[in-house]
Amino acid sequence: MSGIIVDIGTGDGTFTYQVAKDNPDRFVIGVDPNQKGLEKTSNRIYKKEQRGGLKNALYVLANVENLPDELTGIANQVFINFPWSGLLKGLVLGEKKTWESICKICQPGAIIDIVLGYDISYEEKKAGVLGLPAISLDYLKTELAPKLINYGFDLVEIREINNDVLKDYPSAWAKKLGYGKPRKFYFLRLDMAVANLHRSGTIQTRE
Repeated sequence: MSGIIVDIGTGDGTFTYQVAKDNPDRFVIGVDPNQKGLEKTSNRIYKKEQRGGLKNALYVLANVENLPDELTGIANQVFINFPWSGLLKGLVLGEKKTWESICKICQPGAIIDIVLGYDISYEEKKAGVLGLPAISLDYLKTELAPKLINYGFDLVEIREINNDVLKDYPSAWAKKLGYGKPRKFYFLRLDMAVANLHRSGTIQTRE
């Protein structure tokens, strides 16, 4: 599949870099508000190709609620891996503004893959600050999924994954989690095939 990939909350940019390297026919954009975390990898893409430079990768400083207008309608694939802080809250609680921003950058038919990796038993304090519930398949299916369907997203898949899956994942943070304490992770796949998609990024909920 050709086209443009957007990696929201890319962290240190490793996932964006590796996906771009493995898919020279795709253009990959990593988005994150933390400039310091991106400095090393973002500098690398401008080196000569033989030294790891890439022509098909770009990094953008932004948070999910304020994605640049230049990204509107460009993505046919979106990745959100191990979101944290405001991004995690917006996704898990199904906040309309967060999902509108995701909608804004997608082409009709775009695929959105999300991996959730927080565990309230390990991150109880952070979960409390953000007002997050304990995550489970039941919560995702009964509480979050109806909101996403109402926003116009097609829910393709929700499943549990374990640490072993993450050990080969192209992300430094994924590998750290994969080799860390056993915990449950959750994979969600959505698409925009029948979403009520507007280039303004405004979701009109289904009646």
